[in-house]
Formats: sequence, structure tokens, C-alpha cells
Amino acid sequence: MRILFTNDDGIEAAGLQRLYERFSERAECFVIAPDQGRSCCGHSVTTGDPLHVNSHSVNQWSVSGTPADCVRVGLLWLNLKPDWVISGVNHGGNLGVDILYSGTVAGAREAHLLGYPAIAISQYMRGDIDRDWSITARRAERVLETIVSEAPVGLGFWNINLPALPSAVRELDFPISQCNPESLPLTVSFLEHSLASAGDEVTSAQRLVYKSNYQMRPRSQGSDVDLCFQGHATVSRLSIQN
Repeated sequence: MRILFTNDDGIEAAGLQRLYERFSERAECFVIAPDQGRSCCGHSVTTGDPLHVNSHSVNQWSVSGTPADCVRVGLLWLNLKPDWVISGVNHGGNLGVDILYSGTVAGAREAHLLGYPAIAISQYMRGDIDRDWSITARRAERVLETIVSEAPVGLGFWNINLPALPSAVRELDFPISQCNPESLPLTVSFLEHSLASAGDEVTSAQRLVYKSNYQMRPRSQGSDVDLCFQGHATVSRLSIQN
């Protein structure tokens, strides 16, 4: 099996590298990822500027662009022809309408548009729960193997979110649930900060700071947000409209 990995956290991100190491034990694996973090870039692509592609270790390249750019480079320029394209593991959840903003999900979507089976996978995180990316990779492996072996390949692509579980919990002791993405958006607001400081000329400009509480987001019963927050690994089939 040949697998192409990408992400939106950058080529050095632990979630990506631990997953690559895990699957490299038994598959031919490649990494093509942004040269820096591109979180929340959505499905943006680079068309007006050259893309800089740099080789790192064996079978790994960084690209001065977005996850969708990386997938295009891997499939159209390097001509890798993988059996699967896997985007992640993302550092943070991509639940519900997050999928519209997510560069991680866009990497999988771009692969699907180009005719390749694709999966986006993310790790929902909480500040009060420890993280071990090697354990995350093993948990991701369990869910990914379920999809690769059982899921039909065809219309759509897949979005997975791993639950936030302490490392002390038995690594693979969690349910896997297929469900729909939550349709209710994350509640957001803005705080206003003055741009003027002591001695500065007073201006009419304003600085707004984004504020939200991810853990308190609205959720419908049985949605990916609801189930992932309860400790399930959630699996959703997406279309190009998602």
C-alpha cells in the first residue's frame, strides 16, 4: 500500500510525523506538507506565486503553500499515485462546521477531487487532558484501518475526529461511531482593544480579538460534536460541498 500524508500544521508537526512513522512500518509512505502552519486556511490554493518545494528526509517534502497545494504537488507534479491520501493528525478538532475552515479537511477534499480515496483525521484536544502523539498515532491507526478495510471507496471522502482521552486510558478503549457533522456553528464574539498607548496620537482604528469556548459549543444529539465530546471517535462521510 502507498499512502500520501499531508496536514495544515506544518511538516514538523508531531501529529503528522508520529502517524507517518506508525504507517511506515508496513506501507510505502510519503509526506508533502506546508513549510509552516496553515491552520484555518480552508481550501485556498496558490496560483499567483511560485510554490517552493524542498526535499527533507527520504520521501518527505515541504511546500510553501496550503494543504490543497501540497496534495496537488504530490499527485500532479511528483506523480506519486497513492492508494490513500491521509490529512493529519491535526492538532485540534475539526468537528461540525469546522470542516469549512479546515486546511486539514481541504487536503483530503482536494485528493478526492483529483480522484483519490482520502481521509482527514484530527485530534480533539482539551487543556485539562494530557496528550501523547505516539498514543494518538496508535488510536488513529485503529480508526483508519477500520475505514480502509470496511468502507466503500467511491463518492465522498472521510472526516475523523479522535476523542480527548487521557494517556492512562487504555489506548484503544473507545467506540467508533459514524455520524453526521454538527450543523450549529461555534459561538464566537469579539473583544475590543485600543490601538493607542500612552503618548500615541488617538486614532479611530480598532483592534478586535476573537473569543470563543470550543468545549461549550452548541451540539445536537448524535452529531459528531456530541459524540466526540462523549469519548467516541467520530467518522463522517463528506461530499465536495462540505
